[in-house]
Amino acid sequence: MEENLQMLLKFLMSFLLGGLIGFERERRNRPAGLRTHIIVAVGSTLITIISIQFYKLYGGDAGRIAANIVVGIGFLGAGTIMKEGLTVRGLTTAASIWAAAAIGLACGLGYYYPAIITATIVFLTLVFLRNIEFGFLGKKGEIRKTLLVKVTDQPGQLGKISLILGKFGINIENIKFDRKETSLDIIFFVKIPQDINLEKIFNALSKEDGVIEVSLE
Repeated sequence: MEENLQMLLKFLMSFLLGGLIGFERERRNRPAGLRTHIIVAVGSTLITIISIQFYKLYGGDAGRIAANIVVGIGFLGAGTIMKEGLTVRGLTTAASIWAAAAIGLACGLGYYYPAIITATIVFLTLVFLRNIEFGFLGKKGEIRKTLLVKVTDQPGQLGKISLILGKFGINIENIKFDRKETSLDIIFFVKIPQDINLEKIFNALSKEDGVIEVSLE
């Protein structure tokens, strides 16, 4: 009974700490958000517990199974990295997934204190150091907006719109779709240069065939 309670505590801690990091990523509309980080942390905890139990039952190297967490997370993190021109995006999210896996592994071993410290440092880094980084590196000239483009549901629409946004120097951070009966809503989470003329963007998008409506929030 006591062992089961300890396992429950391990899963609960990995859920909370992984969720803390995932919440920040979700708030910024990153491809890997709240659910992904929780699943990675909890999954890593389970693999670690299995490794420990396997060692107790059969002996051998207890760390071999857990060590493969690092390899597996590498592939998952790579899926969040995208190349846009000369810029590579998604590295921070990939690193946060890797950190969530490490936190889950620590929880599986019962090392709650280092897991809490790590999760806190990662969260504070994501929330506060971003503003310092952008300030010192001269990246302040962009604002985050949500761009809604309603189009006729036909192939090639996303590519055309993305090309136009790229010409205006607009960075696309994430994209969501909402399919209607006769149209398709493409929701872009973008970073727009502050000195850009929004009217020019609207005009360029509105002239494209199949574009029904354009709005910015």
